[in-house]
Amino acid sequence: MPIDVPDFLKRNAQRGLDYNREGKGGEGLTDKTLDEAREFAQGFTTESKVRRMPAWFARHKPDLDAPANKPGSDDFPGAGAVAWLIWGGSVSGDVMDAADWAQRQVEKLDREARAFDSIRNNKMASEIPSSIEDQLASALAEKAELQTSFETLASSNVAKVTELETQLAEATKQLGNFEAQVVALEAEKTTLKASLAEALANQVSASQEAAKIVASLGTSPVASSPADDAADAAQDAETIKATFLKMKPGAERTAFFNAHKRILLS
Repeated sequence: MPIDVPDFLKRNAQRGLDYNREGKGGEGLTDKTLDEAREFAQGFTTESKVRRMPAWFARHKPDLDAPANKPGSDDFPGAGAVAWLIWGGSVSGDVMDAADWAQRQVEKLDREARAFDSIRNNKMASEIPSSIEDQLASALAEKAELQTSFETLASSNVAKVTELETQLAEATKQLGNFEAQVVALEAEKTTLKASLAEALANQVSASQEAAKIVASLGTSPVASSPADDAADAAQDAETIKATFLKMKPGAERTAFFNAHKRILLS
């Protein structure tokens, strides 16, 4: 049957899972441990986990002495602190709170087991009708079956949560890529605007210079290129424009624009 866990243990486990998703959990965490931490965060655990907790905390308590595992350190949290949180332990204050809670649960479970054994083995057992013994045995078998069913169901639910977390991470990654593309397009837009303003300014300056020449000569300038050259130039301009329109946004397209902006803006 499921065992409810206290709120502090739920919060610690969720905090540890968050740190682990940030890549701070190290390589020592197994999938089973992470699944059990998700059960903690949902508010329950199993008898098997409770019985393993006191020994684990006692074995890993020295890990908290490392500087990176002390709150307030620039390197916090180290892998040891993340693992401690994932097992439900606090990293400040009473650091053995989860271990002490688990020990109390183990003692309670042992008392219940001894009570069942006492009923079966005391000297008055022979006076108990066989039907009651059968009912007791059936109840114990049903408890074991329910425990197995619960652990199977819990494992399935944890797997679904893991899948949803993976999908969320992928969606977040795609969103980040889209945002980067938007930033790049905005930067290119700004560059093109600046190039356009520069080209227009140059065009105005060229027109002014032409006006000065006309005024100084007292006549309109005569084109120095033959008709064939003009036709070739027009064809080249169309080719440049077509090439620019086919190019994808990016640094290469911006450079091409800057190199041929007089033609493209004409």
